[in-house]
Amino acid sequence: MKWLANTRTALLDPHEIDLRDSAYCIPCFADLAPLVKSIDSVGILNPPLLQELPGGRMIPVLGRRRLQAAVQLGISQTEVKIVSDRISEAEGFAVALWDNFGHRTFDMASTAVVVRRLLDLFPRDVVAGDFLALLGVPARGPRLERLRAIGGLEEPVLQALALGRIQEKTAFVLSALASDEQHTLMKLTDALGMNANKRAKVISHLADLSVFHGKPILEFLHVEEARSIVHDEDIPRPERAARFRRLIRSWKFPELVNSEQEFQEWLRGLPESERIVVRPAPGFESRECTVEIRTESREEVERILNRLTDGAAEVL
Repeated sequence: MKWLANTRTALLDPHEIDLRDSAYCIPCFADLAPLVKSIDSVGILNPPLLQELPGGRMIPVLGRRRLQAAVQLGISQTEVKIVSDRISEAEGFAVALWDNFGHRTFDMASTAVVVRRLLDLFPRDVVAGDFLALLGVPARGPRLERLRAIGGLEEPVLQALALGRIQEKTAFVLSALASDEQHTLMKLTDALGMNANKRAKVISHLADLSVFHGKPILEFLHVEEARSIVHDEDIPRPERAARFRRLIRSWKFPELVNSEQEFQEWLRGLPESERIVVRPAPGFESRECTVEIRTESREEVERILNRLTDGAAEVL
């Protein structure tokens, strides 16, 4: 990487730098506000590193967030270092990554994007030998390809993953969906205030339904029953979310849900007791039930068991 010594220093307007170019982007989903405040107080202490492309376009190699903060602050001129356009994309990305290794911890979303870019730019053995251990990613196994898929998600979904609003497995499910489906599912589950666990179940169920029935996910969401739940502003949001989850679950497991409803109806016909709990067989695989009885003493347990042993019709 001797080319780092062959840079020139210049003063540039941050607004003239193409910050949308992501060739060397090592994403960071943290709030930019602390950095804005720091630069507003003391300026940019470490000059960003840019690459000048043919035609004079400038793109960031290092210091993208510093430049974004400078743009927010309306800074019209800042010192930068510029490298030649002859530097390869792989070399530039490696420099950006090594620079980030030294001062930050990578969240799941950032790790996924970096893994995807590394696999695009370098041979797999180089990625495994030089980078994956530092990222905490196994060199073999399904997780590597899972991260590669997640790394291709759009920024709003990656942001949600970085903030813990969706789980890694949910992000992987979303990575197989069309962009409009990703956007709609995120917007819908946000609107219903679902946490990461509840969001995971809804998205997973809808993705499975889409595959099983050979229909786009959006068709399920446009069903009148679903729309009426989502858009009924007279129902509190938590109740709407609960009803929507129950609806999607009933589509995914119709027989199981029917069995649950039948069991609850049967249960309501039994004498009520706060001390007795009746549970069905797991998955309603049989008509067996488990009866739990809460007692106040060991002596009461003995009396109940004696009555059961004696074949008494009345236990309590």
